[in-house]
Amino acid sequence: MSLKLWMILKAIVVVVFAIGFLVVPVWLGSIFGLSLDKQGALMAQLFGTAFLFETIILWLGKNFPWPEAQKIVIGVTLTNAIGFIVTLIATLNGVWNALGWLPVGLYLVFGLVFAYFWFIKKSV
Repeated sequence: MSLKLWMILKAIVVVVFAIGFLVVPVWLGSIFGLSLDKQGALMAQLFGTAFLFETIILWLGKNFPWPEAQKIVIGVTLTNAIGFIVTLIATLNGVWNALGWLPVGLYLVFGLVFAYFWFIKKSV
């Protein structure tokens, strides 16, 4: 299990969501049971821009040596922990449909994997 592999996997997953939120935000929201007006669609597109930024950082950093890669690992771990909490609360409160468990699971898995590299493996 290499950090490079996980950075590539996360970049692929995130770019799919980035493209969806940028190009078809209302449709993507509807899959999750969300109804987006013009303002909601704009926020989803800005969210997609943030996902695109994460994709670029992960892709460019996939070959970094550990001291530099560690900084990306810390950022990904912390933001996935926050994303996990936010999506879990939203899912438990019925903000979106059962497909909301998908982002909960993705945030959990990627958060745990990157935490593993941060706290246990501590190398590339």
